[in-house]
Amino acid sequence: MAINEQVKIYSERIDDIPVIVEWLNKMEIGNWIDQKLTPPHGNHKGLSYGELSVLLLTYIITQSDHRLSAVEPWIEANRKILELTTGWSIGKKDATDDRLARVVEELGLQSEARLEIEVKLGRHLIRAYELPTEVARTDTTSFSVNHQPDFSR
Repeated sequence: MAINEQVKIYSERIDDIPVIVEWLNKMEIGNWIDQKLTPPHGNHKGLSYGELSVLLLTYIITQSDHRLSAVEPWIEANRKILELTTGWSIGKKDATDDRLARVVEELGLQSEARLEIEVKLGRHLIRAYELPTEVARTDTTSFSVNHQPDFSR
């Protein structure tokens, strides 16, 4: 590197975004949605329903907010970390409130597909174990209450 070259350093808060995206990817939510929902019409460009769902869920979980109109500016503010963690190229208009509303609408309209997604997620995520039932124990913990009982009733 030459002495007169300038190095540009960008600083961005990543918070819990990579953890949430990885968690949602391991749950395979985006894959199940893409497999079960009818794909959008042929003129639709950009991210799939599953990918949009992952972005929307990441926003909802990290921001504790479910407003669709707030997702687009949030994605713009966090574009670099979202693209690095997902591996997707996220276009400027990929996550507009109209597109997100379309995903939510399709999940509502396609009830059979939604049920199949829920069943697939349940089978993928829930584990059941048979526990031994020969011995059972109870904990007889005692506790104190500091108030006057109302015996007038």
